[in-house]
This record gives sequence, structure tokens and C-alpha cells, in this order.
Amino acid sequence: MSDTDISIGHLIEISGERAVAELTADTTAPLAENYYPGQPGSYVKVPFRDYSIIGIVSDVRMPVNGGGRKTAGCVLIGTLEPDGRFERGVAIYPNVGQPVQMVTASELRTIFAEFLHFDYSFGALSQAPDQRAYIDVNRFFGQHCAVVGSTGCGKSYTVVSMLQSVIRKYPHTHIVVLDLHGEYASAFPDCVNAVHADEVELPYWILNFDEFQDLAVDRMEMTAKNQITVLRDCIVRARQSTDVAERMGLGTSVMVDSPIYFDIDELLGQLRNWNIQMVPDPEGRMMPGPLYGMFDRFLIRFDSRMSDPRYDFMFKCRAYKGADSLPQLLRDFLSIDTGKRMTVIDLSGVPNEAVGVVVAVVSRVVFEFNLWNPDRDRFPILMVYEEAHSYIPNREDDRYRACRASVERIVKEGRKYGVGAVVVSQRPKELSETVIAQCNNFVAMRLTNPDDQDYVRRLVPDTATGLIAMLPALRTGEAVILGNSVALPTRVMVDIPCPTPSSADVDYDRYWDQ
Repeated sequence: MSDTDISIGHLIEISGERAVAELTADTTAPLAENYYPGQPGSYVKVPFRDYSIIGIVSDVRMPVNGGGRKTAGCVLIGTLEPDGRFERGVAIYPNVGQPVQMVTASELRTIFAEFLHFDYSFGALSQAPDQRAYIDVNRFFGQHCAVVGSTGCGKSYTVVSMLQSVIRKYPHTHIVVLDLHGEYASAFPDCVNAVHADEVELPYWILNFDEFQDLAVDRMEMTAKNQITVLRDCIVRARQSTDVAERMGLGTSVMVDSPIYFDIDELLGQLRNWNIQMVPDPEGRMMPGPLYGMFDRFLIRFDSRMSDPRYDFMFKCRAYKGADSLPQLLRDFLSIDTGKRMTVIDLSGVPNEAVGVVVAVVSRVVFEFNLWNPDRDRFPILMVYEEAHSYIPNREDDRYRACRASVERIVKEGRKYGVGAVVVSQRPKELSETVIAQCNNFVAMRLTNPDDQDYVRRLVPDTATGLIAMLPALRTGEAVILGNSVALPTRVMVDIPCPTPSSADVDYDRYWDQ
């Protein structure tokens, strides 16, 4: 880009945030380096009085009848004030006939210097590779972010690049990554607590009642409601029994959700007894009790899971065997006094039907930790949900009821308690609408599915619709960053992470040829 004002046309129409410019410059020849007049995605300015109104070109058109000049549709998104500061929004509307000029290199630096003091960036502007896209860290992570894009567009690389940039800059981060496919640990060989698939442990006794229901009860069974009622009473008794045996002194304050250890075998033994209990009728004859046969399928299903080696992470924990191990679990997950800055939990070894429960428990424990943490203002936590549509679906599914509730609570209330979220998905339309609607920032990568494009377009401000139209044509590793954490809606090339995650495409040609 040049540092001289170069006129490219003049305004012929203004309507709200949209403007149309008639182009007088040759659109086929660059004016400065790679700046082509009217190129979609490029920045323009309209000098008016002492202000410069900044816009983004959204489309370019030829005259319908072949005569006249080309026109460029622009979205007005900000203002360079007389004192040189950049402000979002249009301070004063220009009039038709006003000249339209290319934004100079120095003006572009001024615009994107708004968040320069954070010194946080994970990419450079696509049309100006020398200009970094600086981001407001507080807004980007504290007000939640969604990373969306089709498979193969570079989402994992982008998320890793974001996190590597954070860890390089900040020495005391607390980040929890829920890694569904085991891709991330290899990208963080140091300073990260990597909980590998065969090391994941999440004891059953830490589950609250909703999470335990999702794990144990099939709500399609006719007796499901009665099972839930009895199970609630049984768990309360089991936790109270531990309180008495270990002389905790909690008494009536022990609730069904209290994180107190209980013996799962004793609980199942009680249910088995009630399931086959015979009681005398008024004439002394034995007859089935009120719960007889109610837990037949429940017990078969639960016994099957307890004997399944894939559930050892929950029922045969080695590290977290009692209530006194809860503080250690929190230290491990939240990187407290561990010398680590992030925890990556590899969920690739967790059974698909239990993933929702694991995500629910981790999310709830993290949220409640900061909810009751008197120093939460100095202890911000970031949750990263990889492939979020798989366990936070935009539909009713009993398997993910507790998971949706936990994550939705974080995105709705987490900002107040210092818990932010990054939600990653290749199918945003299948993701919980509540979750994605609470994200104030978007990193939108190549999206080829028309339904997903339309869904994202409805979620972002009208001023960004021109950039959203570019999503199908974005390159691998290229993204549009939208939200109040960037000075302008911006198309960037994301930095290649080093090391890279284990998410590269398989080389069919090479290995099929051997």
C-alpha cells in the first residue's frame, strides 16, 4: 500500500451502513503493490470534513447495459477521528459526490494499532501481509469465541496457533482443552499437562445427579421416572453414609450433588435388593415389592459399563480414589502449582456415549471452582471445546442433556466469573444455538455447506455480510475474524503453528503406492 491519498471514485448512493461508489480508477491495474481498486475485502475511506469514514468493499458490479462505470458496494464500519484515533461506527455520514480513496499504509497501521498494546496476534492481513491483526485478549477470550469451518480448512492449526501465541506471551495461563481426537498434545511438548487417552481419570462420585442420570438412565424406558426418583434417594444415602463413616460432620448439608465419595458396589447392591424384594400382603403371602423388576434393564446396562475396560477411567480410578483427592484433581485440570500453563485432556479413548458426561463434569467443576473462588478476578480460565457439535448439539438428546446445560451455563454466565470459552465446530448449524449465540467473536474459515453459511450469516452483524460471502473461497489457513475484539472485520492468514497438531491429512497417494 501507498502512503499517499489516491482517489478511486466517488459516492453515488448511501443507505444506512451501506454505500455505493462509482469507480473512476482502472480496476484491472494495481494502484500500489497489490491494491486493486474496488477489490472485494479491500479497505476504502471517504474524507468528509475533518473525518475519514472507513469502509470495506463487499462487491463490484459492471453496468447492466455495458455503458457507464463500474460500481463498488461498501459497508461503512468506522471513523478516523480528526485527532487520528480510530473509532468503530460512523461518526458523521458523508454525502453523495464525496470522493472515495484507498486507505493508506499509515492509516491501516493506525486502524489496527487500536489493540497494539495487547501485543497479541495469530495472523496477518491477507491483503497486507506486513500488517499484523492485533486482538483484544480480554474481549476475545472473556466474551467467548467460535471457530467454524469445514473439515480440512485448517481449524486445528488455527486453534493451536491461537493457543501457542497466548502461551508464548502469558506465563500464568489456565487453559483446559477438551481434545476429542487426540490432536493437540503433540503441538505443546512443553509447559502443558497432557492427559493422554489411557491416563484420563474422572471418578464417578464427582458426577452430580444430572450427569449420573445421563450415564445410567435410559429415559426411553417406561420406568425411567421411577428409576430417577429411587436413584436420587439412593445416592443421597450413600454420600451421607460416607459422611458418617469418615466423621466429616456435614450432616444434613450432604446433598445428592455433593462431591463426596461413595461405594458404587454398595449402591448397586441396594438397588439389586429392592429390585428383587418380596413383601408380605395382609394375609401373609409373599408378593413382589413396589420396586420389583423396575431396575432389571438398568442393572444389566450398568453392570455392562462397569465391566467394560473403556469405562475404567471412571470406575477404576488410580489417582482419585476418595473425596480427599478432589483438590489434586482441580490442581491437575487447572494447572495450579504444576508449572504448566494448559491442560489437554485427550478424550479419544472415552466411549462415545460417555463423552457428554465427561465434558459436563469438567465444565461444571471448572465453572464452580471460579464461582466460589474469591480471587477469580485474578484467575481467569479458558475452556476450549474441540468438535463441539458432537456433544453440544442443537437438538434434544438425553445423552447430552447435562453437557449442554454445563456448557450453556459457561457461555451465559462465565464472563462474570472469569471463565471464557472457545467453541470449535465444522458444523455450526448443528451446534447448540444458545452456545454459538453467546459468542461475541468469530473466527470463520472456509465453509462450503450452504446451510452453515446461512446460519453464520444470520449470527453476525449486517456490516460483515460481505465478508461472510467470501467464506467458500477462503484458502486453507485463511480466516475472517469478526467481533469487538478486532478493530475491523478482518480477513487474515493464520500463522502456521510450530509444532503442528496431529491433524494433517493422510497421504493416500504415498502409502497406497508402497
